[in-house]
Amino acid sequence: MNKRINIKLVISFTLSLALIVTSAAVASYTPTDQKPVPKDRRSDGGTTRGCSGGDIPLTVIAPGNYVGRTISGHPTFAWFVPRDSASKQMKFMIYEWVPSGKPKEVRKISLQSSPGIMKLSPFPENELGLQPGKEYFLQVVIHCDPDNPSGDLVDEASIEVVKMPAAVQSKLNRAVNSVEKANIYAEAGLWYNALDEALKLAQVSKLGEVGSTLLKDLAKWEAPKTIPELPPKERETIEKRIENLKKIADSAR
Repeated sequence: MNKRINIKLVISFTLSLALIVTSAAVASYTPTDQKPVPKDRRSDGGTTRGCSGGDIPLTVIAPGNYVGRTISGHPTFAWFVPRDSASKQMKFMIYEWVPSGKPKEVRKISLQSSPGIMKLSPFPENELGLQPGKEYFLQVVIHCDPDNPSGDLVDEASIEVVKMPAAVQSKLNRAVNSVEKANIYAEAGLWYNALDEALKLAQVSKLGEVGSTLLKDLAKWEAPKTIPELPPKERETIEKRIENLKKIADSAR
C-alpha cells in the first residue's frame, strides 16, 4: 500500500512539475512602441538567388520590419540556414547607422554555414560592444558561388541598444533560470535578450520549445497595422516573411 501511495505521489509531483515547466516555457513576446525600420534601410532579404535555398530562405531570427531591442552590449544573434545552403562560406557583419552618412562597419566575421539555427556572440566580454542609444544592423551573407556575388543569399535585421528598465532588472533579480529570464525579456519587448536565454535551453542547430514559441510570437508582430494599404509587392514580401518565421519555428523546434 505504501509503495502504491509513493508511486502516486511521484506521478502527481512529476505531472505538476511538467505543468509548471510547460507554463513557464510559454514566453510571450509583447513589444511596445515598435520603431519601424525606415524604408531606405530595408532590404528584400531572404532571397534564394544562386542557391536553391529550399522551401525556407536564409532568415535572421529577429524582427525584420521593426527595430529589435537589446539591453546588452554583447548580444547573441541567430539565423536560419537552409539545408541546401550549408557548408558554404559566409560572412556575419554589424554596421552602425551614421546620421546622413555611410554605415560604419563595427564587426566582420567569416564563417562556414551549417544547416538549421546558427548563433553567434560576435563581441567578447572583454571588448567594448554595442553602445546604448545607438542603432545598428546585422547582415548575414552566404556565398553560394564565390565567382558570382550577385547570387549571394542575404538577410538583415536592425538593432537598438537601450538602457535596462528598472522594472525588468527587479524581475531578473528574482529569476532562477533561463526560462524565467526569457519570459521577462520577452514581455519587456527585448527581443535579442529573450532569444539569447531561449537558445541556452535549445539543442545545437535548434530553437527549442521556448525559442519556437518566441518566434511564433514575433511572427504575429511582424505585420504593420498598415499592411492592407501597402503596395502589393511590399505586402507580399512581408506576408512571405511571416510565413517563413512560422515554418522555422515548427521545423527548428
